Amino acid sequence: MYRILLATDGSKSMKRLVGEVLTIAVAVKAEVTILNVIEHNDYSYMARTPYTVEVKNDVDKQLKAEADRIVDEAASPFRDKGLKVKTKIVDGVRSPADVICDIASKDGYNLIAIGSRGLRGVKELFLGSVSNKVAHLGCTNVLIVR
Repeated sequence: MYRILLATDGSKSMKRLVGEVLTIAVAVKAEVTILNVIEHNDYSYMARTPYTVEVKNDVDKQLKAEADRIVDEAASPFRDKGLKVKTKIVDGVRSPADVICDIASKDGYNLIAIGSRGLRGVKELFLGSVSNKVAHLGCTNVLIVR
């Protein structure tokens, strides 16, 4: 069975990404996994507050809730078409690109689908930093949707 790993951060381009992958998945009857890597920012500033653990836990809960929303929203069109779709949320302690490629390699995905730019802003002139790194790591075939 053809397996597609759709990695998304919930950015504006997610609908285009889902649309392109849906077209491919329907055509080849692929199994799709929707992946969101939760990025944790630097919490060192919280060391100066008396509520460090509580604040960090609240932030973590909010990040998890947002990740749940993102993968559920992206998975809905695949379910509507009767395709096999899974969702996966990974707590990222490494870069999202490394996590994406590790999962794709370890679990034998045929294709990684990712947006050209995400929520990080324009770090590189023509291509987002995560999609650029995934494309260059060479872990499997990569579809980058603009």
